Amino acid sequence: MEKLIELKNISKVYTDKKNVLRNISLTINKKQVIAILGGNGTGKSTLLRIIAGVERPTSGKINYPNKTIKIGYVPERFPKNIRFSPSEYFLYMGKMSGASKDGLTKRIDNLLHRFQLEGLKNQRIMELSKGNIQKVGLIQSILLKPNLLILDEPLSGLDFEAQGELVKIIGELKQQGTTILITYHESNILESTVDNTFLIHNGNISETETTVKQSIKLLIIRNVEKSVVKDWGGIHKVVEKDQQLYLYVSAKESDVILSRVLQLKGSVEAVSTVTLDEMERTI
Repeated sequence: MEKLIELKNISKVYTDKKNVLRNISLTINKKQVIAILGGNGTGKSTLLRIIAGVERPTSGKINYPNKTIKIGYVPERFPKNIRFSPSEYFLYMGKMSGASKDGLTKRIDNLLHRFQLEGLKNQRIMELSKGNIQKVGLIQSILLKPNLLILDEPLSGLDFEAQGELVKIIGELKQQGTTILITYHESNILESTVDNTFLIHNGNISETETTVKQSIKLLIIRNVEKSVVKDWGGIHKVVEKDQQLYLYVSAKESDVILSRVLQLKGSVEAVSTVTLDEMERTI
């Protein structure tokens, strides 16, 4: 794998002499989704800020083998006192980076649509809800398709549909060559997209085993036609019973499928985990 960033013996000590990070060394390769996990106050956000260039380490080095790198960054608390509207803000950020207006406008419109912000694009950001401000932060970070995308608790405050859209976008960006560095608590939503997981504890970092889920999710839904879902990817089996659809789907694709059901105004009656044998016994 080709290296994107290499951290060597990164330490961070604050003025109160609290040693948050201790001699952390980490190689971040291209085209990967990497999770940095740990409890509150363990230094996850500090490490992300250092990698993003927002904060400097007390000691250690960060090497960029290709010298230049475009970084998109969303902090855990995106600033909410921005007087611009989303449209004005994105145009301003894009023009600062030298993007053409035509291409920028098309990209902005697409992302506003995907995050369901079209109706709020001319309202001041400072007047938006927490969840919509989080969407603004996400859009600005991916507006120019960065080489490295750093997301600190990006699901916080997002509604279910926006969470599903973000998972899809992360997958798309990875395929296009972007590396994603992420922290989260909602592991059931994001863990299927993660390639490598690292745990921070007592200022040290260690790699954990990536768990590959072989389980199958059973989604019981209403108000969606069987003909509509039968060609969706990730569905192993569809059973129609008592005016409900029983969808047996791969755990990896379940969140995307749930998002599609909600977009079609369908209702989700139940979600559970079943085994392959249980699915095969279903008539």
